[in-house]
Amino acid sequence: MIKPNTVLSDARRRLPSPLRPGQRMSRSELADAVNAALDRIYAGRDVTAHYVDFRWVGKLERGEHRWPSEARRAALRYVLGADIDADLDLYSPRRTDGQYVADEAAEPQPGSWDETVHLLREQWHLLVQNDKMFGPEYALTGVARQLKAIRGLLCEAPQELKPAIVRLAAQYAESAAWLNQSLNDHSAGHHWTQQALTWAAQIGDPTMTAWATYRSSQQCLTSGYPAQAVEQAEAALLYDRRLPGPMRSALRVQHAHALAAMGKHHAAMRLLDDAHRWAADRHPGKAEGEHGTYCTSGYIEVHRGTCLRLAQRPQEALTVLDDALPKIPPRHRQDFASALLNKAAAHAAASQPDLAAATAHQALPIARRAGSRRILHQLTQLGAAVSGHQQLSDVRAFLDDLKEAP
Repeated sequence: MIKPNTVLSDARRRLPSPLRPGQRMSRSELADAVNAALDRIYAGRDVTAHYVDFRWVGKLERGEHRWPSEARRAALRYVLGADIDADLDLYSPRRTDGQYVADEAAEPQPGSWDETVHLLREQWHLLVQNDKMFGPEYALTGVARQLKAIRGLLCEAPQELKPAIVRLAAQYAESAAWLNQSLNDHSAGHHWTQQALTWAAQIGDPTMTAWATYRSSQQCLTSGYPAQAVEQAEAALLYDRRLPGPMRSALRVQHAHALAAMGKHHAAMRLLDDAHRWAADRHPGKAEGEHGTYCTSGYIEVHRGTCLRLAQRPQEALTVLDDALPKIPPRHRQDFASALLNKAAAHAAASQPDLAAATAHQALPIARRAGSRRILHQLTQLGAAVSGHQQLSDVRAFLDDLKEAP
């Protein structure tokens, strides 16, 4: 196994090929170097699943990771200037029957703190699915309970587990921010975004810092502050190379939307083109729904439609949206309702109030089933925009349905 501090001491003594002579590395710096090496060694391949962070380096030092994946071993050899795994004091553990143990982490012991952290992570994935199935109000109840439990754990857990629990706290807080945003509670959404950023900063977590900053950019744009939204999107992209592919895609989509709101349409379109490199349907993430896995090619193109509408090109927007809508996964009900809302807005911008109302009317029951008060509020705003055309049957039918209880 790797002896305590072996990796860091080797990193400080050796002259790794991609690093400067005499450069000393912290755990975070070593993790960044490993990720850069992965990109260099496996150029042209998506290796984000093998990316590491400072916690992984710490576990490697303590022997908790005894036999990393082949890709990670190659990156470590590259960074530390080693020819073979033995030079890193790595060995492949064997079972008594002589077969290799390839897994990096054993199942947590029942009743242990590790099991508690593991179960809370699993519960987070379940709550993400609850949002899709039963809506944000239902999911928020569970998130609030878990946040209360996690706050208690932060006072009780052993010191070595505190970073993992703080990360969980940041993850749940960011989810609370999104759920409140879906419920059109901007004040609560902003509060939980800031709390997520605070917890992420405590442990220097690039993934959660980037994602909470992304959420902050969304909130700025929704509140009518596109310049601040651009600033926040650019701040999130500072962590770009350390993030999984779908997150990298989602960050570019948000940056593009914010730039389009400021009138920077060419830059927005270039970003959307770039976002396709990491779309979730090209490099799928885990089915349980980690950050950004909703950012499919269809999702990107829906936002292209939004950006075209903001550029006062509504007919082009409609063409793009017609092509994108069938690509939204059916289980992503909020995304589908939002796409229909965008198409309705494009019809309205093209002076087609009857088509705008008919499309919005399609979105209305989906938004209600999804429990998205944010989308329902936007549909109400669109209703106000077409209300001067009540002589049209589609407009009248939509406005009458809007009056019903959600």
